[in-house]
This record gives sequence, C-alpha cells and structure tokens, in this order.
Amino acid sequence: MRWWTKSRRTFVTADTHFGDEAAFTKFARPFPTVEAMDEALIESINDRVGKRDVLLHLGDFAGEREWTGAERRRVLAYRDELRVRKIVLIRGNLDPLGERWFDGMFDEVHDILTWKGWESATFAAPPMRVVASHYPIRQWQGWPNGAVHLYGHTHGTIPEEGRSTDVGVDCWRYRPLDLAKLLDSLAARAFATPTEWPRKQAMREAL
Repeated sequence: MRWWTKSRRTFVTADTHFGDEAAFTKFARPFPTVEAMDEALIESINDRVGKRDVLLHLGDFAGEREWTGAERRRVLAYRDELRVRKIVLIRGNLDPLGERWFDGMFDEVHDILTWKGWESATFAAPPMRVVASHYPIRQWQGWPNGAVHLYGHTHGTIPEEGRSTDVGVDCWRYRPLDLAKLLDSLAARAFATPTEWPRKQAMREAL
C-alpha cells in the first residue's frame, strides 16, 4: 500500500476525542474549554494536512457519548471542518460500532490495518511491514523481522517497545505526523532478530 506520492502525502494521528469534556481531567490537556480544544485540534490538522493528502486516524475520533441527534450533528460538524478529503479510520473503543452515519464520515474503516512493502526514501532498507491499530500490541505481525507498529489509546502512558510508537495527539503536541518521516525514524531504530525466546511463564498443567 502506498498512500504518499509527490503530490499527496499521508499523515497519522489518534485520540483526538473531539467534544470530550473528560479529556481535560483524564489527559491534562492545556485548553480552557472543550471548544478551545476542538478548535486547536482542527486547526493543527488543517495546518499540516492538505486537501489531497490522506489522514490515517487510529481511533477515538470523538469522546464517549449517548449519540443523540444533537451529538451526531456535532460530530459531523467536526468532520466538515477538516479540509482533508480522505480519512481512513482504525476504529477505537469510543468510536460507535455499526453506525452508518459515523462510518460514512470516513473513506475506509478498519479494526486493524497492516501492509507490507513500505520503502524508506532516505536510506537503504528492505521493504518493511507496518501494523496500525488503536490498541498497542506487545508482539505484532512481523515483529521478529523488524516490522513497525503504530498505535493510540494509551495517551503516552506506556513505554514504547521496539519499532513502535504512540501516535496520539497527547504525545505529539496535538499535531498529526507525517507518516513517511515517522516510519523513517522508526526504521532507523536498532533492531536485531531474536535468536532465543526466554520463557516468561512457568510450564503448567492443562485445565
């Protein structure tokens, strides 16, 4: 899969939590009101992501709510304010399941997205696999061979493992990331294929 070209780049983000009042206390976001938070997040996306680019959003587009008619209209308004035409969503735990009006805001919706064949534009490296999900995975597909893992959900509260990183807005000054540059930085991390698998759990009798 190749989403970026000379005229179209791909950006990645997660955990915007548009309209989420609880985000102030849970994630210590430095905004005076939820409206100010929403405005800042929308501005940061529009400032970096062009109309012809792609935004890969790793879940929790909006906060938890009862999804009344007014709340639906509010969330749809957030999407309308984003200038980027193509958004691919990796569904998070707060994104409603089976709601056509919600899924219709995005060009694609996935539970997990993985592709192989990314090639660095800045240094020599074999094609790599990328695994994108809302949740962090301890051992993801291709991990023993140096695959990259992008995730959200944790808001910077857990340490990174290997070639993985939390792409949520709370980790990156509330701004989306250039996917190609991010993958380059992760691919540059030292990695060695494991030669042994130390046991972490004792052998037990079957139940």
